[in-house]
Amino acid sequence: MNSPHATASRFLLVAVIFLISLNLRPAITGVGPLLEFIRTDTGLSAVLAGVLTSIPLAAFAFMSPWAAAIGGKLGMERAIFVALIVLAAGTLLRSVPSLFMLYAGSILLAAAIAVGNVLVPALIKRDFPDKVGLMTSVYATTLASFASLSSGVAVPFAQILPGGWRGSLAVWFVPAVITALILLPELRKATKPLASPGAKAEQSVWRSKLGWNVTLFMGLQSMSFYTVLSWLSSILQDQGYAPVAAGWITALFPALGIPVGLVFPAIVARFRDQRALSVFWSTAMLAGYIGMILWPQFIVVWVIISGIALGFCFPLALAFFAMRAADARQAAALSGMAQSVGYGIAAAGPVLFGALHDWAHGWIAALWMLVICAGAQAFVGWHAGRKGHVGDAADARV
Repeated sequence: MNSPHATASRFLLVAVIFLISLNLRPAITGVGPLLEFIRTDTGLSAVLAGVLTSIPLAAFAFMSPWAAAIGGKLGMERAIFVALIVLAAGTLLRSVPSLFMLYAGSILLAAAIAVGNVLVPALIKRDFPDKVGLMTSVYATTLASFASLSSGVAVPFAQILPGGWRGSLAVWFVPAVITALILLPELRKATKPLASPGAKAEQSVWRSKLGWNVTLFMGLQSMSFYTVLSWLSSILQDQGYAPVAAGWITALFPALGIPVGLVFPAIVARFRDQRALSVFWSTAMLAGYIGMILWPQFIVVWVIISGIALGFCFPLALAFFAMRAADARQAAALSGMAQSVGYGIAAAGPVLFGALHDWAHGWIAALWMLVICAGAQAFVGWHAGRKGHVGDAADARV
């Protein structure tokens, strides 16, 4: 039986992971509902506004391969502590009245979040080896919850806080600083993460057809998610919704991942492999996007359908890192590849969506981009979902 001290220590670890996780999305997802405020105030075109929302994804792509090395050099707790301080600084910097600072702060905070994205799963693996599924569900649910919250409160905060939209963006430095202070006592326990993947593991995933299908599935579902999150509020406002209402509907989109995350482990356990699940939920996304084009008066219904589908595809993409790997080193290599290349693919989504809007002077062409994206996701998902490991006899080389 666990001692009271051991139980308290384990509870503290859960709380620390929860607190770190809640900081990994609000500074990003709060931008979408404020995009029209930002464009009106700064004169940004839709393309440049798309660049602003794509910066985090580009930073994820660039920083993901380096995050494990940073954690190895500093220790995971120290690396996350530094990342939280950088996140707070970048969040404040972004709110300085300057276009340069808007973009520079966005780059800084996104680089910090990328470190957390990679190291939090490593913390879970180290501290909860017997509860990986449960703690991963807690992690994913926390991400979805606070992504939704920040989207919902963005416009109300802009209306009541000094500085308008700048104050609304700046407010998220507070939880980052508080979490860093709570993490301080844990720094003495700083340890190195799992060993680096090694050249053989790295080579096996980059030359693997299965590895590339997993990577493309990760990238395409991320492209859909961040594109919708960035532009949904603007689409809704063009349809006549008030900014506050548009913000809360946008908040509903990631919030749908919360209940899905809770039932995800039980659903996946019922299937021999994940091919049918990948295709079904990708097709549900596609149906939601087509509904937005053909029957825009029911857009809330289509938001719910596509939100539930994406809420399933995100943890599925994360699960593929372990399911399609033969061992821990290969899983680390596959995760690094999929997050780096995948978020690089995703970064193009909001920019291309904005460019298509400017070119067509409307949202229809841009929404067709999401339809194509979901169709491609279903195709690669079928291959990523087959039972097997990177580099096994059935895995063709590229």
